[in-house]
Amino acid sequence: MSVVISRHGAVLHARIDRPESGNACSSTVMAGLEEWLAAAAGPEVRALVLTGTGRSFCAGADLAEGTALLDDPPALRAFLGRGRDLVRAISAAPVPTVAAVNGAAYGGGLELMLACDLAIAGNSASVGDRHLRVGQVPGWGSSAMLPSAVGQAWSRRLLLTAEALSADQAASIGLVTEVVDDDALQARALSLAQGLASADPAAMGRMLRLARAPRDVEPAWELEWQTQTEHLSGQDADAGATSMERLRR
Repeated sequence: MSVVISRHGAVLHARIDRPESGNACSSTVMAGLEEWLAAAAGPEVRALVLTGTGRSFCAGADLAEGTALLDDPPALRAFLGRGRDLVRAISAAPVPTVAAVNGAAYGGGLELMLACDLAIAGNSASVGDRHLRVGQVPGWGSSAMLPSAVGQAWSRRLLLTAEALSADQAASIGLVTEVVDDDALQARALSLAQGLASADPAAMGRMLRLARAPRDVEPAWELEWQTQTEHLSGQDADAGATSMERLRR
């Protein structure tokens, strides 16, 4: 089993379990993470946590599997396309997602991390795009997601230098929001996810829609107003009204 999935109340936890390969994202890992995401469609799951086994979060796409497909371009394209679809599916998950970055998050691992709504890191974590180090360019979204995560200047630096940042450096530019001791990482990620899971599901769904929206200011303003109006007047208007009443007290 390449991904270990466990349930903690309303939180579904996935741990990539290929430490011998740096938890590289193989077809079997993709299948396990697809299963993890599919389970999030049920109402009993309200938050997701993603992490890795040992000293690596995810070292990227499985280069051994990818290079074995070089003589079969359609199969290679399908392998890479599946990874891209997975990252996009995580970024659109119906519930909030937390990345617990326990070590190296490079290339495709960075892209898995960026797809999550929140990322926290252990103090030994190392984060970077790194595609250029192996003569590649990203295909799972780092060039699309980095600018909104860290701004154009840092996005260009990470893509063009292929450097790896320490956990503290990653926090200083906003790639992760918190750094904790390695031994405390999993408990902290679970606690954070449980807090997210405790929110009203309808409100959380709409807040995700706002938080993940493109940052063009005017459309964001309109989307925010539309979403608040929808929340207070839609099918779950009673829940929305109750929330407003609590604020007034």
